Amino acid sequence: MEEVGKILDTNKGEFKDDGKQLLDDYISSEELWACTSCNACVEACPVSIDPLSIIMDMRQYLVMEQSAAPSDLNNMMGNIENNGAPWPFNQMDRLNWSTES
Repeated sequence: MEEVGKILDTNKGEFKDDGKQLLDDYISSEELWACTSCNACVEACPVSIDPLSIIMDMRQYLVMEQSAAPSDLNNMMGNIENNGAPWPFNQMDRLNWSTES
């Protein structure tokens, strides 16, 4: 809000876009992926904003539009796509552990 106010003051009440975005200018991708989705921010917010839904939307944007997910997550999604499960085992080989001695 302070930055928007300064822009309005310098441009005599007219807003000029400064080109900044919430993602990367204010919130880094490391911070975004560090969220554990515990919902504590939603419970603690005094103005009833749901920051968790914003975080999830930004994560979805990174994955779907930017293809910028952490490598572990990319591996898991690749396994789901190829094997139908998050594990790197073929569907036909999943129960092989039961016959091993």
